[in-house]
Amino acid sequence: MHKETVSGAVKIKKIKKGFSNITSYLDKPDLIVDKSIKRKVKSLLTLFDNDLKKVRKYLKESPLLIERKEITKTKVFEWSENATATRVALNEKFTRKQLESITDGGIITILERHLQNYIEDDQKERFDLAFNTDGVDALNKNIKVLNNGKNHYPIYKVRLYEEGSKFSIGESGAKGTKFVEAAKGTNLFFAIYYDEEKKKRVFETIPLNEVIAHQKQTASLPKEKRLPIQPSNIKGGFLFTLSPNDLVYVPTNEELENKSLVDFNNLSNKQVSRVYKMVSSTGTECHFVNNHIAKLIKTYNSKTKTGEFGSLNKSELSIDNIRIKERCLKLNLSRIGNVKILS
Repeated sequence: MHKETVSGAVKIKKIKKGFSNITSYLDKPDLIVDKSIKRKVKSLLTLFDNDLKKVRKYLKESPLLIERKEITKTKVFEWSENATATRVALNEKFTRKQLESITDGGIITILERHLQNYIEDDQKERFDLAFNTDGVDALNKNIKVLNNGKNHYPIYKVRLYEEGSKFSIGESGAKGTKFVEAAKGTNLFFAIYYDEEKKKRVFETIPLNEVIAHQKQTASLPKEKRLPIQPSNIKGGFLFTLSPNDLVYVPTNEELENKSLVDFNNLSNKQVSRVYKMVSSTGTECHFVNNHIAKLIKTYNSKTKTGEFGSLNKSELSIDNIRIKERCLKLNLSRIGNVKILS
């Protein structure tokens, strides 16, 4: 159900994107990034005895001046609400993205200074040299210098944070504080909705842990009243879900207007070629292969960058370049081979 790596919940203070109004942070001035603006705001709060209304009125009449420029907006910090952290070893595969995701700002500073010794003439950062076995040895031999002359414990592993992609193992005891990531192949339900206002379909992949929670809650309902997922009320009218190995039919424009033109007891060869098997989904993407394909003749080769159906060996598009999920009709096959269009 999930990968073996277990993460712990953490609170991460990071700089919020964009600029925010200073007056929105009068009650929490410590979240203001710019130290000079923070000092001025705190001085005003002291001057007006922490009366926020008076401070707002004052700033409206006399905005802050920094280098003779009026300042009404500033960069602020924010706390992430759903971050999890995992410890990883420093090695030659360490990346810039990982470095910037370290939870400890002091360690980021040390590693950034260490990395400066591994920059080539074209300004390319050589992470592979800086953090391979020799690079990590050099890091720890010089760690006191890299830490402004202060002692620091050796660094062989770092804690990286990530937001929103993991779920807790359980709800009680220690399980509630342990988070895991869904294993590959656990995206089992791709939901399709219809937005009446925009006149188009809307899509989402439902995480496995949400599917399990929903099915546990609805297990006592009669089978005909149960849905495999909890449909979203804000995405539009719920049409159907697709799971791996489900079959769909991709109709022509004429068949969309008149579904009676599709008779599964008497399909033409062209119509049979428009039946596809759902393979996988991620986010709003859904991938298929044509029903004629039992097994791939050529798997994808990363060196030559060739494969039977591109890098994924599956596709969102039909043979005639139609995006399958945007018009497909789900098929229901009985055990004796009868076919019925569900939607």
